[in-house]
Parts: sequence; structure tokens; C-alpha cells
Amino acid sequence: MKKIDEVYDILVQLTEDKESGVCAADIALKIGIDRTNVSRYLNELYKAGKIEKIKGRPVLYKVKEKKRNSKETAKALISLDRLIGADMSLKAAIQLAKAAISYPTDGLPILILGETGAGKSIFAEAIYGFAVESNLLSSDAPFISFNCADYADNPQLLIAQLFGVKKGAYTGAAEDKTGLLKQADGGIIFLDEIHRLPPQGQELLFIYMDKGYFRPLGETEKVVTSKARLIAATTEEPQSYLLKTFIRRIPVTINLPPLREKTLAERCGLICAFLSEESARINKDIYIERNCFISYLLYNCAGNIGQLKNDIQIACAKAFLNYKSQSREYLFISSEDLPLHVKRGIMNLHKFRDEIETLISSNEEVLYFSPDKDYHTIFLRDSSEGHFYEVIEEKLEILNKSGIEEQEINRILNDEIEKHFKKYIQNMAEKYHKDEISKIVGEEVINTTEAILNMAEIKLNRYMDEKIFFGLALHLQKTIDRIKVGGKIYNPRLNFIRINYPDEFIAAVEAAKLIDQKFKIETPLDEIGYLAMFFVPDEDLQSEELEGKVAVLVAMHGDTTASSMAKVANDLAGTEHVIGLDMPLAMDPEKMYKKIKEYAIKCDRGKGVLLLVDMGSLKNFGNMIAEETNIKIKTVDMVTTLMVIDACHKAITGKDLDEIYESVSKINNRESGGFRKSTAHIENVIITACFTGQGAAKELKKIVEEEYLRNNSSIKVIPEEFINKGEFEESIKKHKQNSDIIAIIGTLDFAVPDIPYISAADLLTGKAKDFLLSLIDEVETYKKIEQSLCEHLKAVNAEECFRMSKSSVINISKALGLLIPSEVKIGIILHMAFLIEKLASGGKRAIFENLQEYEKRHKKELVILENHLKPLEDYFNIDIGPHEYAYLCRMFLENAEETRQFSTSV
Repeated sequence: MKKIDEVYDILVQLTEDKESGVCAADIALKIGIDRTNVSRYLNELYKAGKIEKIKGRPVLYKVKEKKRNSKETAKALISLDRLIGADMSLKAAIQLAKAAISYPTDGLPILILGETGAGKSIFAEAIYGFAVESNLLSSDAPFISFNCADYADNPQLLIAQLFGVKKGAYTGAAEDKTGLLKQADGGIIFLDEIHRLPPQGQELLFIYMDKGYFRPLGETEKVVTSKARLIAATTEEPQSYLLKTFIRRIPVTINLPPLREKTLAERCGLICAFLSEESARINKDIYIERNCFISYLLYNCAGNIGQLKNDIQIACAKAFLNYKSQSREYLFISSEDLPLHVKRGIMNLHKFRDEIETLISSNEEVLYFSPDKDYHTIFLRDSSEGHFYEVIEEKLEILNKSGIEEQEINRILNDEIEKHFKKYIQNMAEKYHKDEISKIVGEEVINTTEAILNMAEIKLNRYMDEKIFFGLALHLQKTIDRIKVGGKIYNPRLNFIRINYPDEFIAAVEAAKLIDQKFKIETPLDEIGYLAMFFVPDEDLQSEELEGKVAVLVAMHGDTTASSMAKVANDLAGTEHVIGLDMPLAMDPEKMYKKIKEYAIKCDRGKGVLLLVDMGSLKNFGNMIAEETNIKIKTVDMVTTLMVIDACHKAITGKDLDEIYESVSKINNRESGGFRKSTAHIENVIITACFTGQGAAKELKKIVEEEYLRNNSSIKVIPEEFINKGEFEESIKKHKQNSDIIAIIGTLDFAVPDIPYISAADLLTGKAKDFLLSLIDEVETYKKIEQSLCEHLKAVNAEECFRMSKSSVINISKALGLLIPSEVKIGIILHMAFLIEKLASGGKRAIFENLQEYEKRHKKELVILENHLKPLEDYFNIDIGPHEYAYLCRMFLENAEETRQFSTSV
């Protein structure tokens, strides 16, 4: 190794620790040669443009920062074989590039041709990466990228940038300046838009390619040498813009295909790469709806790869705003985030459906990308591959783990439920005969199904045909088996069904009683919701929507679906307000788009348009039309006839677009928030009791109200008589269903487990005064906390969250045999409520140090805790997890006043 190279290498090593610079003495000491010689070598390196000089005493030197792509590091270079399409559309180009850059001794000049955005710059960087990996260039070899178009209006300055400037060459040239060609010595210089280089510059460049040297601007005597390999690129036809003498000196020309000539598989890879890149840039997970991803695959991207990347960044930027404003932990890209020209891509789906199916399964509802992993999909299997409940449960688990919002999860699961009932109700008659069904499900299920449908026909005054019989029988057989083994049943549409089909729901409750009596099981409420769906008329199972004098358009796939739904709504309302637009399966989406746009323009009266659709590309049309026409349009998908009727009614009564949209969306269970509200108001009560009659109980009631409650209307005192213990306990059980019983006050020992008891004697003598006042104060405190939580909890129902948290804390305290001070109890309740909110909104759990050791010491207590919190987890669809269990357990154990069996009496 030459001494000058050794000096350079030592400088590189020393500047890793001394970023401010290294003096000649430090290097001389390290190498063991004279400092004067070191200074001479350093000055030569400085003149060659390889290092920087920092004036001062002593003079310091540092390695000059290489001009490379901002994403490039020594450990992560772009390389030819890792380019997307390396084994497809880029295969021939890569082989040619490898041959050119590897040719002895310093490679061959390369000219890359391609349209704007075709990836010429990335390809040039990949050639450099290949050269480094193949040891054709050193790992610290420079890669200089320069766009000639940046200085096209000033040819002199352009030439100066490339070849350098001699002091005094022109006004303002106060000192010698090293050109980029010299800075690229030992590496590669990439000249983009080479056709913008003037003829004089081209001549200087081909002289350099011939002889290996050039003269800086203004220099007449000395020449500068450089061993930089040349890669140039242009979007234009070389013969029209470059000198023939220049073109002859570039033996290798590589053509890069435009995006439209690449396969969908390559385009898919590019989209995934760009989304992964954006995820890494912001260090957040990015989720994208399946239809949005397909839009990127199929839209007309005139600007090639460059535009594709820009269009993806635009959607990410819009999603980022939602992420910030809604305090999410991830970005979710929906149709609203896509540029209009990208949205139009979904209209080409019918042309490429089979090919897209090989890239993205129809069961993949959402695709996601994370900073530390590659491309993922949320794969959701079809209900035809397994029983309905397993599919719903599997989807719920996957979607919850993915962090998708509850509203979006419900939308996806609602879609699955719709598909299930269309299959198991509408199509059953074509596939089965009664004797065949009997062999599958057994006589008991057949008989029960007949009994249920007979009952439903009488209650609903409606004929239940054979297809309902077949569907219900098959459904029951698997449902009964599932309930017997303790399998979960989850129904995200329960409230929707109960509210919108009340008669069918009541019939389903009766059906559940028949099932329970026959098979000795207990049918869960969620399953009753599914049973009700079998009694809903066929027309209400179709997808539809509704509107008002706001224009209402129903657009559906199928020959008559939309027009039929519109007719039902119009006939009921005695109007022709709703317009049904049918989309036969063979119809080109582009034609359907134009048709809907024409009707939107025609029907809009300044109040806006409600567009009710079923699925697919139709979901995106509303946003696209709104952007093109400036008409206010709201779109609701997965519609039902009930929704169309509701929209029609509200539209003709003059409701505005937002109000109609909100009403219809709620029918579709889109804005339910994912929780079930309590159907009963929870009261706070004090029970006064006497042995016979109600005389003493009423007197005790009067004392409590006048001396303790005064004007406190939040606590109700109820007198009860104690004729026998069984009847009294039954009465207490009924009160507990809709009430929190603060205490029982009686003339005898009426103690009931879990409820504080105060004797009448202690009340009258004042002995129990402080205890009763503390119970009443606690109720008031709880009331204020509940009101406050309603303002803070958004992901869950605040009232239910508080009530269940309070009940859990009280029950856990008693189960553990602990007396928890009131203020501590309140603190634990608040902690639990906010924990539920955090987990329900996708927040991260805390980490409990030395968890395993703690679990060994408190195994019994943790089991009690988990058993009492299981109903709460099921209710809010959360998983508290072992770390949070440990924190809660420690709160109880370390804050108890004393560890003893809890006594409910004074």
C-alpha cells in the first residue's frame, strides 16, 4: 500500500472518534513517520478533493463526506439482484449492466434509457451496489449523482460543476474548485438527463473517456486525472440530442421498461416495497384496505415508478393526519385517502380478477406493513371452509391483534354474517332434501327445527319455507355441539338485529327456550341474534340504502337488485324518490361509473346525494364523483332494504345529508362503537326490613331518608318484609339485577352475602352512623367519578365500564378476604377503567418486572383475580394479560388495611 493511501486509511479510522478533525501529528504518531511527510500527503489528498481542511492551530483534517443516496449505508446497498423484477422485466437489463461494469479494467460507460419515473436513478445505484458487492469497487468508493437539468439554463456553470474551475476563470471564481468528475475518482459518477449537457460539455466528457483526464474550466496547462466509471441516463432519443461522437464512446445502452409493460406481480412488489419504506420512515405500522391496494395495482400511472411512489406517499400523508388527530398507533389507508386518479383503478378489476386473485386472496381484507417486518396480509378464510362461528372468532382475533379500530372490525364481520345467511338461507333449497338433512343432523335436531318454525309462523304470521328449514337445521346442529363444549359465540350485529327486527328477536328468544329444554343447554344471547336472522324476510337480507330530498341513489350488482330495493322503499313511502341503478355482472365498471355520475348530477338539488351500494368498486365511486363534480356525496356500503327505506323516509321529510347518512350508518351497525349498552338503569338502594309486616321497615326508611339522605335523590330506600328467608333472598336477587344495594338495615339479622348489614339498634343508637355515612359518601363519590369518566372514555361505554370495574373490585376484595380502604378502592376502579379504555383502543400493556417470580408467590391470588375479570374481558373484547394482572394483584395486596376475612356486618 502506498504511504498516501495509508495516511488516508488512518485518517478514516481516527475521524470515527474525532468528528471535529485530526491533526498531522496524530497520524504521524499512529503510522510512525515524520509529521512533515504526513502533512504533505494530507495536502495532496485535500487538493484531490478526498478530504477537508479545517484552518486553525493546529490545522485539522477530516474525511470528505461522500455524495451518495440518502438511504444508502455500507451495510444496506441497493444491488441489481435485489431489484424488483430482477427475474422478470429487468432480467436482460441486469445481465447487460453486470457485464458492462465488470469489463476489465475499469468497466464500460453505460447509457440508461427510459421514460420519466422508470427507475433510471435506482438502477444506476444498483449497478454501484453490485460493483461494491463484487469487489470491483472498494466499500468506500464514491457514488456521485448529478442531474444535468439542474443547471441547464447556465451551461458554463454546468460544465464547472462537472469538471471543476480554475481560480479567475470567470467573475466570482475566487479559488480553485474540484469538479464532480474528480470527486468520483475510484467510484462511479451518474449523470442523469445527460441530454441537457451542452455540446462543449459532451466534448470534454468524451475526451475524458478516451484519455482518462480533462481540464477544469479556465485551465489551459494542467490536466486532472480521474478513474471514475461513467453511467448516464436520458428520457430522450439519444440520436436526436447527443453528439454522434459522444454516443460512439458509450458502447452499452440499457433500456428500462415503463411501468405499464411490467407484470402485475412486479407492480405488486413495488407497491409493497414503497409501503414498507414509508412504514420504516415514520416507524409506524401501515394498514391498507384490499380495494385500495388493488386500485394501486390497476390505475393508469403515466409517471411510472416515480409517480407510483408519490401517489402512495400522498395516501400515507392523508392517513398520517388521521393517525395524529385520532391518536392511533398505526396508519390505516382507506379509499378516502387515495388520489382520485388512483381510485379509478378499481374499475379495471373485472379485466384482471383472476390474476389479482393469485396475488391477493379474496379473503385478505386488509394488508399491512411494519417497520421491522416485510409485507403481511390479514388472511381470513371463507366460512365455507369451516363452521361459521370459528370463522367469526378467527377473524375477530386476527383483526383485534392487528390493531384495527372496532368500527372497522364490525364492518368486516358484518360482511361475513351477510354472506353466511345468504348462503345458508337463500341457497339451501337447491342443494338439500329433507331426508338428506336428517341423516346429517339427526332426528332430534329435525324435530326441534320443525317446532321452532311452527312457533315462528304463528308468532310472525309468516310462512317459513323449505330453504329456511334446511338452513336452520344445519345451523342448529353445529351450534348445539358448540355450546355443549363451551365454545364462544360472538355476534357484532346483536344490537342491530334486536332493534331493527324486534318481532323476529322475540321469536328467537322463544326458539332458544325450545332448544334449551330439548338439549339441556343454555343458549347465549349472541346466538339468539343469529336465530332471529332466520326469521327475517328474504328481501331484508339484500343489500340496500336510503335517503331524503337529498337525492338517494341505490347502486347494486345484479340485474334487478337495486331497482327492486328502490321499488320497495318508494312503494312504502308513496313516492318515486329513490332511484335504483342495476349493475349486471358483465357490465364494465367504467360504464357504471359514468351512469352513476350522470344520475348524481341530474338528481342533485343542492342538498347532496346519498349513494347506497353493496360492495366492490361501487364503494369508491362516491368519493370519485364528489371530487370531479363538487357534489356533496356520502356513500354507505353493504346496504339492506331496511336502510333504503329509512333513507327514503328521511329524505322526503327534508332531513339533511349528514343526518340521513348517520341514521343509515347506525342501522348498519357502523357507529355502534363496538359495545353493548346496558338496557336498564342502575339504581343505588338501601333495603330496610322487618320480620312481619312493613311497619318497622317503613319507619327505618323514614329515619334514613330524614337523617342521612335528606335531599339526596341518587339513593332510594325500599322497605321489605321478611316472611321467610327464601322469599327475602329472592326479593334481594331481583333488586340486584338492576340496582346496587348499598346496605340492608333490619330489626333482625337479615345478613346477605356481599351486602353490608346494619342492625336497627345500631342505627337508632348512632353506633352505625359513621359507617352508614361512609357508605353514602362512597356512592356520591362513585357518581361523580362515573360522570367524569363519560367525558374521558371514548373506546368503551363509560357507564358500563365504571359499573363493571366497580363490581369487579368489590368482588375481588371479598374473594381475597381483604378490607380495602374506600379511597384505595376508588383508585383501583379508576385504574381498571382506564386500563379497559387503553386496551379497547389498541394501546400497549405495561411490563411487570420479575413477572414469573411474582406469579409463583401469588399463584392463588392471581387465579382469583383472573376468574373475576374474565366476564369483563369477554364483555369489552379485551385481553388484560399476565403483566397487567400482576399490577392489579399488587394493588389489592399492598393496599389492604388488614388481611382478614371480610365481614359484611357492623
